Amino acid sequence: MRVALLISIPAPYRIPVYRDLAGTPGWTLRVFASAESEFDRSWQVDAKDLDIETPRSVAFRHRVSGDAGSGATRVVTRHLPLGLFGALCRFRPDVVIGGELGLRTLVALAYARLMGRPLVIWSYHARAAAARASRLQRAWRRWLLARADAVVGMGVQAREVLEALGAPPDRLFDAPNAHDRDTWERALARIDPAHHATTLRIGLGCRSRVALVVGRLVPSKGIGPLLDAWEALPHALRDAWTLLFVGSGPCEAEIDRVRARHEPGAIVRLPAVQPEEVVDFYAAADLLVFPTLWEPWGLVVNEAFACGLPVLCSRLAGCADDLIEDGRNGWLFDPTRPDDFARALADALRCDDLRGKGDAARRRVADFGPERMARGLREAVDLARRRHAGG
Repeated sequence: MRVALLISIPAPYRIPVYRDLAGTPGWTLRVFASAESEFDRSWQVDAKDLDIETPRSVAFRHRVSGDAGSGATRVVTRHLPLGLFGALCRFRPDVVIGGELGLRTLVALAYARLMGRPLVIWSYHARAAAARASRLQRAWRRWLLARADAVVGMGVQAREVLEALGAPPDRLFDAPNAHDRDTWERALARIDPAHHATTLRIGLGCRSRVALVVGRLVPSKGIGPLLDAWEALPHALRDAWTLLFVGSGPCEAEIDRVRARHEPGAIVRLPAVQPEEVVDFYAAADLLVFPTLWEPWGLVVNEAFACGLPVLCSRLAGCADDLIEDGRNGWLFDPTRPDDFARALADALRCDDLRGKGDAARRRVADFGPERMARGLREAVDLARRRHAGG
């Protein structure tokens, strides 16, 4: 059976999922990517063992506004998949999986209808992103979802959004986001945590405890609210802590302005590193802070949990409902409410059992591996084929 999977770009953390799918008995998987990478990504992807094709596509940048409460925006890349339909016709898949609810999925639907093949739609909007959608966008998404033989979401929030858009519960499958577990375990195995943490902290000029922020430094990641909340803390509460940013983006200047107002070691910023290097910073930290204003999931939470870090997590992240047990393996807060952010941040910094919460975090993420994500996609394909065959 030929299976076509349509995606935007081949992200490194998804490669294990694609490998798992490609190993499905009876499947011939081809991944159709709209581009090899995008303007704000510096990934190095090793996918030579996978069948990945990049048909001709035109990319353009689009500014997406946040909701009225956040006021944040982000620039995203959109793709016009000009060569995709022809590429599908040459491959002649028996099932098409259209990623997201845009033009790629429209092309997938056109091919499926013309060739009489089942269509699976893979979409993972979280509540915060869904709330920003216009009436026209919601109507478009409903129209596409109504024509799918099966739908795949990503966790509790995605299911809620997709059901609200009309996706029948009996056709809806869960494929929660997954980090590359094997790679992370190998990386952690080479580290002596105590020695590594001490060495890295001394080298960076950090204090005895580190609150880590990892990812693109853009307004939608909640960088501004985090800096405000950090500055509002009593000096005695954050005196032993360093707020460490690892990433790049337009918020660098804002971070540096705030850093200049504080004593050395209070706030430290480093440029983005390759995914395999991030584990060094997780291993040296005590806490991950994830203050996003909207996020389909938030894979850094999976990664931090895998490294035994508790997470101070925004409720606006898609993963919040699936991974965070408030007070047990992390803390939840609303970054658009300064009082709620300040309360959760203070609770996290005062916690005297971060190690115990980190152990609970590691146990929680153990079931969120690539094989579970691939299983959700396989189950959706199986149902789509049965429905299409009338079974």
